[in-house]
Amino acid sequence: MAFFQILLVTLIIISALYLISFWAVPKKGDIEKLSVYENGFNPFGDSRMKIDIIFWLIGLLYLIFDLEIIFIFPFISIIFLINSFVGFWIFLLFLIILAFGFIYEYIKGSLHILPSRNL
Repeated sequence: MAFFQILLVTLIIISALYLISFWAVPKKGDIEKLSVYENGFNPFGDSRMKIDIIFWLIGLLYLIFDLEIIFIFPFISIIFLINSFVGFWIFLLFLIILAFGFIYEYIKGSLHILPSRNL
């Protein structure tokens, strides 16, 4: 019962502070601040530009390798505590699959994202 009372009091306080924050702040809005671009400049062109596929590839590759690093670091920190060959071979299999995936991406050309320049 006490938990629900504390929860109710907490919600009332949070709601009151949230509503007071709207009423207590002075509003100084003019036409320029209320415009879509708050810096005062008119837009130079269309705001809906095409995004180049290179940014998507870089983001996807970063996400993949970042998740793999998130898996590798904790395993490295506990590998001596496990003291098991099964854990070692599972981790080695994971690294081999990771290496084959990287080689496959390299062969398919997905890592070659920048255009070649003739200097």
